[in-house]
Amino acid sequence: MAELKKALGTFSCTMLVAGNMIGIGIFITAGRISNVLPNPQMILLAWVIGGILSLAGALAYAELGTRFPRAGGHYIYLRESFGPFWGFLSGFSASLVTLPGAAAFLAIGFTKYAGIADPITAKIVAVGLIFSISLINVLGVQWGAGLQDSFMVLKLLLIFILILAGFFSGQGSFHHFAISNEAPNSLWVAIPLAMVPILYTYSGWDATSYVAGEVKNPRITIPHSLFRGTLLVTIVYLLLASLYIYALPVDSPENKTKIVTVASKIFFGETIGNAIGGLVALSILGCLSATILTSPRIQYAMARDGLFPASMGEVHSIFFSPSKAIYLQAILASFLAITGTFDQLLDYVTVPAIFFQMMTVVGLFKIRARNHSDQGTETYRTVGYPYLPLLFTGSMFWIILNTILKHPKDSLWGLLIVSLGIPFYFFGKRFFPQNSTPIQIGEK
Repeated sequence: MAELKKALGTFSCTMLVAGNMIGIGIFITAGRISNVLPNPQMILLAWVIGGILSLAGALAYAELGTRFPRAGGHYIYLRESFGPFWGFLSGFSASLVTLPGAAAFLAIGFTKYAGIADPITAKIVAVGLIFSISLINVLGVQWGAGLQDSFMVLKLLLIFILILAGFFSGQGSFHHFAISNEAPNSLWVAIPLAMVPILYTYSGWDATSYVAGEVKNPRITIPHSLFRGTLLVTIVYLLLASLYIYALPVDSPENKTKIVTVASKIFFGETIGNAIGGLVALSILGCLSATILTSPRIQYAMARDGLFPASMGEVHSIFFSPSKAIYLQAILASFLAITGTFDQLLDYVTVPAIFFQMMTVVGLFKIRARNHSDQGTETYRTVGYPYLPLLFTGSMFWIILNTILKHPKDSLWGLLIVSLGIPFYFFGKRFFPQNSTPIQIGEK
């Protein structure tokens, strides 16, 4: 039986992490953040906190990835630390709801920034994009990574040109950084609420973990790509957030619209400002490509463990890609894009997604305690252990608790969506055959 091919190096994995993080969020979240945190210094601090938390999570995932260098990401790590039930619930919500929903959201978002106004045409283009990028990924991880690398290099080049040109234009004001309004909530409440859209924007820092079974030299590639990609994006986000504040005061009504387009019009005029939508569209394409590359690996891993139809665990005999899992994700994402149900799904699964990330890092402590490793060689050890993982898990718990208290309805819906995976888990254990024998919990 064909197996996944180890073909990804550090550069491609770094671009995958960065590309999976930089999508549409940084271009549209300014208004939502300024609603709960109308203070420029606190906004920048929140972006710094988001970067630190993402780096802390990435460093913990780096150790888990070198201990268990297999496709599947946090599904694998939760399976090994807390058992297959918790692994399946995280994989179910991510691969069947969150990530297909994100792909649909990005594909439709591309059509909006590309200027496609007709809703039917937009849906046709969105579905076409999803299937086109999926077919490229079926050709093999090298093709998918090559496409992702191209998108990411061009995207970074255009973003840094925008940042430099914007600051050197002289059309903004550094006085905007001194404007301070009282937050509608205390900072202890406002910052966690602001962190929800910020962490959504930072999401994707774990991208290499999904394709860990296809990387060359995982002990080097996984930690280096997760750290470098996350650090690079943190710098980009701080610069873009600063550029937005330089362009407009945080209390400006225009912050609630397409902030990057508004800022560009201030810096460069109407014509070039309108053309900046092309940069956002390119950014969305890169993120869509990264999402389509990573997500099917979770379904592949669950199928290999006998928790999903066995066909989803098959590898193409010529291209060495999880082709059927890629097709399934394309169908799910296209369905969501056509029906337009993804917006609410993404809101509902934000808290569960953060919860499973927190649980995954908690699992590192459990794995460390029993010196659990599924490879015979020395693994990467998390920098700052146990302090950075404790910072990550404590902060995630704080954010989850505040979000549940402030938005109980969305949090309840998220819990219900995740709970749908429970009957699927027991059904899969009974009826789906295993393609391969998974490593047992506690096995050295």
